[in-house]
Amino acid sequence: MATHFSNVNFQNLIRDLADMYNFDVAEVVLVELIANSLDAKAMRVSIHYDFKNKVLIVTDNGEGMNRSQFSKYHDLAAGLKTRGAGIGFAGVGAKVSFNIANCVITETRSNSFSGGSKWYLASPKNLIWKDIPVSNLNGKGTRVEVRFRPDVNISYSSKEHIVKILKRHYLPLINREFLNLYEQLGYYSRNFRFIVNDEVIDPINFKNTFKLEKEKRFFPTKAGKKIGYGVFGLSAIDYPVGQEICGILLCTHGKVIKGDFFNQFPGPLSSKIFGVVEIPFFINFITTAKTDFAHKRGEYKNFESFYGSVREEFKIWLSELGIQQAEDQKTSDARRLERELSKILDEVPELADFFGFRTRKTLLQQSKKGNTNSSLQEDVEPSFPITDGESREDQGVLDSGQQPGKTLVQGGGEGSLRAKPISRTGKRGPKISFLSIPNRMEISWVDGNNVIINSSHSSYLKVSGNYQARKVHNIFAIASAIQRFLNEGEKESPVDLKFIDRMMTAWGKL
Repeated sequence: MATHFSNVNFQNLIRDLADMYNFDVAEVVLVELIANSLDAKAMRVSIHYDFKNKVLIVTDNGEGMNRSQFSKYHDLAAGLKTRGAGIGFAGVGAKVSFNIANCVITETRSNSFSGGSKWYLASPKNLIWKDIPVSNLNGKGTRVEVRFRPDVNISYSSKEHIVKILKRHYLPLINREFLNLYEQLGYYSRNFRFIVNDEVIDPINFKNTFKLEKEKRFFPTKAGKKIGYGVFGLSAIDYPVGQEICGILLCTHGKVIKGDFFNQFPGPLSSKIFGVVEIPFFINFITTAKTDFAHKRGEYKNFESFYGSVREEFKIWLSELGIQQAEDQKTSDARRLERELSKILDEVPELADFFGFRTRKTLLQQSKKGNTNSSLQEDVEPSFPITDGESREDQGVLDSGQQPGKTLVQGGGEGSLRAKPISRTGKRGPKISFLSIPNRMEISWVDGNNVIINSSHSSYLKVSGNYQARKVHNIFAIASAIQRFLNEGEKESPVDLKFIDRMMTAWGKL
């Protein structure tokens, strides 16, 4: 059997891989091995942990690896999967495990390949693997055995601990309602099951398990099309999934990415709020560690079109519970700030990610006499309707409805059918709001396409009586909110830490 040697500094690499996650290495190993099984379309993922000998075995009945995939699985220099291709990444679980393990045994069987390896540390700086025969798989699938070092403490010490990890990271896959959804989407079978130490984990009912009241089921939409599915509820239990993650769980392909309150402030109800929302498109924005979303500069508008739909549903639900975020009546200050920012959009292009540049589009609009006129309009966002729609003389261009529209005859002639409007006006540009949130430390934050300034913050209260000082404070608060937004959105690429300086410089030149 062949022996293979790693040709990179694996110690630095596996340490860097582990540092990407905000939970411990043993949990990372389990979560990543499961992610690979899910990408392989497994119907069963069996998890067996020998608590005495500290040996973890994850076995699935998925598609298995082909020869090329098996080679990349061991290649420490191989790139991670392209974002959007799946929720697992190129053998990360096995590689990360060498922070606390001394041996990984892998067997895989697919339609075109069958192979195994014993991957181990021959010395502190010498990681090698040997080819071994497949002896523990009868059909297609993959089996990974991780032998942790005897001296390390493993965070899971019972079957119940492992089940808690499954709920924290893969909760939708332990619910029949979501399993049915995933089968309809073509991701997983409704019969998918986890098996922990030979015990099948049956799907749970969210309402019964978490004692939910005030439930709401909904389909978030984008441009009138369903983009996901979600459930909100108010639990009788504090932190129903666990204190490590709370709020509305945003998921993609069955993986819980993060808990979120969408910059809303439910007060004492926060610990009881529960929700699960599946948005398949989020897979294009997950970080390598799959614990947050990242979007490169210029991608925010696309991300927000999906994320914002869930946020609006959450706001509506909170209002139904009697929780509303009351906006301060400081409209004059807000409008002045918006006009100030409009003057520096060209010098600070990052603002376009969520404010948008002024645009000029040619619109078709029916006149009072029934003729079709075109006009050049500013601050208009074009839409492409799928409906007949209608126009009203006193309201101009309206949203166009739900059915296919009718077209004009091209050229100079006039068609037999009168034109119907094909665009709707959509005001773009800076949007500033004020909220009074006394217990929040931040002076400002981004909420969708808005920047919210905290009018209860001590720094705001200190300058509130002086117009000029208040304006400088508010401009700085806006820059601060956007700087944090850039930090959060570009987690895997360098962030311009001089953004505030550039924005304040541009504003200072006015």
